[in-house]
Amino acid sequence: MSRETLPYMTDEQIHQVAFVYRSKKGCIKVANLLDYKNYDGNPEWEHLASLDSHRWIECLLRSSQKQQREQIRTILK
Repeated sequence: MSRETLPYMTDEQIHQVAFVYRSKKGCIKVANLLDYKNYDGNPEWEHLASLDSHRWIECLLRSSQKQQREQIRTILK
């Protein structure tokens, strides 16, 4: 993925994207646009979600603890 493949996104939006991966050993990794290539397509890592990191953090902070746990579980399914 590069700037050319995402012409509809502003530079700010591109740098807010977080890619969530889980290794076969259960380790969780959140990568940015520059680092996601190390995990995407690698059979050792499963892609779980692509998020607008700023908005997702804001959503978590505004949620109750129960809702926070539910939102995190949804991503880690």
